[in-house]
Amino acid sequence: MPTAWPLVDRQDELRLIAAALSSHGGAVLTGPAGVGKSRLAHTAAQRRHGVVRWIAATATGRSIPLGALAGYTARCGPDPLLRVQEVIHALLDGEAAVLLCVDDAHLLDDQSALVVERFVEQAAGAVVMTVRDGEPLPDSVAALCARLPRIAVPPLTTEGVGALVTEVLGAPLESSSAQRFFSYTRGNALYLRQLVTDEIAAGRLTRRSDVWVWDGPPRLSASLVDLLEASMGNQPDGIIDALDVLAVSDPVELPVLLRFVGSDVIDDARDRILISVDYGQVRLAHPLFGEVRRNRAGTARLRGIRGQVAELIGQLCAPSAVQTVRRAVLLMDSDTQGDPAFLVEAANAALQLLDLDLAARLAEAAVAAGGGRAAQAALATMLAFAGQGGAADTMFAELAEGGDAAERASIALLRAANLSWVLARPGSAETVLNAARDAADSCGLGPSYQALHASCRSALGHPREAVDMATAALTAENVDPLAAMFGYWALVCGLGDLGHVDRMTEAAAAGYELAATAPQASHLRFGLGLMEIVGLHRAGTQERIPDIANRLRQQSLDVVVSRSFTAVILGYAELCCGRLASAQRWLRESLATGSVFDAQSGVIRELAGMWLTMTLAMCGDLAGARTTDAERFRYFGDYSHIWRTDMLLTQAWLEAVHGSRSRAISFAIGAARTARTQGRPAQELWCLQTATQFGATETVERLGQLAAVVQGPRAGLAREHATALRRADGARLLSASNGYAVIGDTVAALDAAAQAVPHLHGERQRRAIATAHRLAADGARTPAYRAMASTGVLTPRQREVIALAATGLSNREIADRLVMSVRTVEGHLFRACQRLGVNTRDELITLLADGTAS
Repeated sequence: MPTAWPLVDRQDELRLIAAALSSHGGAVLTGPAGVGKSRLAHTAAQRRHGVVRWIAATATGRSIPLGALAGYTARCGPDPLLRVQEVIHALLDGEAAVLLCVDDAHLLDDQSALVVERFVEQAAGAVVMTVRDGEPLPDSVAALCARLPRIAVPPLTTEGVGALVTEVLGAPLESSSAQRFFSYTRGNALYLRQLVTDEIAAGRLTRRSDVWVWDGPPRLSASLVDLLEASMGNQPDGIIDALDVLAVSDPVELPVLLRFVGSDVIDDARDRILISVDYGQVRLAHPLFGEVRRNRAGTARLRGIRGQVAELIGQLCAPSAVQTVRRAVLLMDSDTQGDPAFLVEAANAALQLLDLDLAARLAEAAVAAGGGRAAQAALATMLAFAGQGGAADTMFAELAEGGDAAERASIALLRAANLSWVLARPGSAETVLNAARDAADSCGLGPSYQALHASCRSALGHPREAVDMATAALTAENVDPLAAMFGYWALVCGLGDLGHVDRMTEAAAAGYELAATAPQASHLRFGLGLMEIVGLHRAGTQERIPDIANRLRQQSLDVVVSRSFTAVILGYAELCCGRLASAQRWLRESLATGSVFDAQSGVIRELAGMWLTMTLAMCGDLAGARTTDAERFRYFGDYSHIWRTDMLLTQAWLEAVHGSRSRAISFAIGAARTARTQGRPAQELWCLQTATQFGATETVERLGQLAAVVQGPRAGLAREHATALRRADGARLLSASNGYAVIGDTVAALDAAAQAVPHLHGERQRRAIATAHRLAADGARTPAYRAMASTGVLTPRQREVIALAATGLSNREIADRLVMSVRTVEGHLFRACQRLGVNTRDELITLLADGTAS
């Protein structure tokens, strides 16, 4: 990590400083301590021509006349009336253009402040001063601040924090980690630097999948505590009492805080910029102040305060899910014994707020407090929602041994949901549901069982059966909300596979509405959203995909499960739209944040790895695609049925980037055959289109049949694409390219345009080449695009042989892969060299890699 951190996100301030120096001969930079005023002044000075005099005022020098300017008083004479002018002459030292930079001008002694004021009045040079917010100013400095433009230096934004840490560490900082760094530091560059240094040293900020991820919260180092305490200063006991209340509950309601301290103490703390009061809530001015007090205050003292605050919140504040969770969290770490029933209520409230890990902690506390089977069932449920499926299944199995029929049926429903959703074992879930079917029917849970069973059918690759079961179940009354959400997932997944996109979007809308009103179903909206995106993409109705992905991102909270799932959704949405650089970023984030899961719970990680492999292959990154593919767990559980086509298409793209066009086509056609066997026409359509992008022409007839089955524009475009390719019709290939571009499938548009090039001439060919280059601007380097380099010169088989040679394969290995003789391979290479005017295999590879063959 570099010792000197760069300046980022400050271009606006630098422009304002330059303008102020030009128009007014000076500027005053204001802001809280640590935001980077001094660094900004340094950078502004470096950009200005001329001599710079840097003056650093200090608290110790404030009591000494001319203390800040002591280095310029050596040649001063005995006459005190001339001293100010003599110091100004020393600062100028005969130079025509001098910039005087005064850091922490609020700490200047009176005489030094007078020198600076006279320096400006005489237009002896330009001045840049930094002043800390909330500090009293010497009269001369105050006069200057009134005269010169004041430029507020705000803390870094979340984006600025992410950009700064990314530049320092040399790899992207994961998005939610950037958000949490911002939350802890409030964009204070000084605190950020120390916190990043400390967290790397502690092993909590680590690089995974080429992304830096922070597994906070922090534990403050002595260095950071010293920085914070210097900023907080020594405070009277009343303010310490207020800070300690906020250390256990930030924010806290004003009526609650007034039970601990008087209003005068609150006013004093606000004047010292230690707290803020807005709309009846009191907050720490900086969240790390609370960390300092938690480190300094005694454990017993804080436990007592937590119990008092929890009781006062219950007495003085309106009840809500948030208040219930706040009270429970405070009680867990207080001297007050928690009530099991209240802790279970709080766990459900935390689930409503999508804080899944906290919900599990609260349920665990309820069990420890003697909550019995109700608390144990709540804990098993929360563990499942938090991604700890193995532990949850063990608890559900034990609970299933007791209770009455209704309780056993409810437990079986929850256990089956966990088996299917978290452990990726819908087959096992079906077994559990079937075993408890009679009990479910006897207590009115039959439709709920059917809705959940429908999701298992869909996951196992039976879309039509799943749609029929879910439709029947969801028309019944009193379906359990969790089961109903699984039913909507089955509908969205099944209808998307069948190509019924209109009904699919209706089912998705109903599912989102349920997720907004049923806490136990809220977290399932992410799986619902992913399958809606898949269905929209397969149909070619992609215009809604970015909105769905971004909405889900906004709705997710900072917990590991949702971070990883949201990132994979965003990454796949970008991949669907051909924005490959952004897709790589989000998919790497998903891998990095999901790496805490083992293979058993790793379907999300598998999706991220699979789609990142595909993305890298589309970008022509053979090494990256190989590495990512090799690091995959290859564990989808029973969900391998619905992701089988994507798995085969990933292999197809790996073959394509490896240079084996014929094997890529074979894998894509095989994926289409699998989808057809499963009765999933929309998936089959996507596979056949991909084969066409690789150059297959045998897809025309089946694409024509699918166009009558699958809704949306993709079917017609893919048929037009395949027909034009078979007929070598460049104009129709360009038409297909334009159609793909309209629906947002940039990679397919690129391939169709590139495939048009050899079948066009003159201006039309140049236009097709320009179109392909424009569509490849985000990094796509597909086989069709790379083949443009040898258009009209090499045959497809010659290009394939050269591409394989470029990966390092010997002639024998190429022959084995393409099922031909070594002599035939040698012949292809020899004739390619003749056509391109080169003499060696290496020259041939280099020529095509550079794209200079034409």
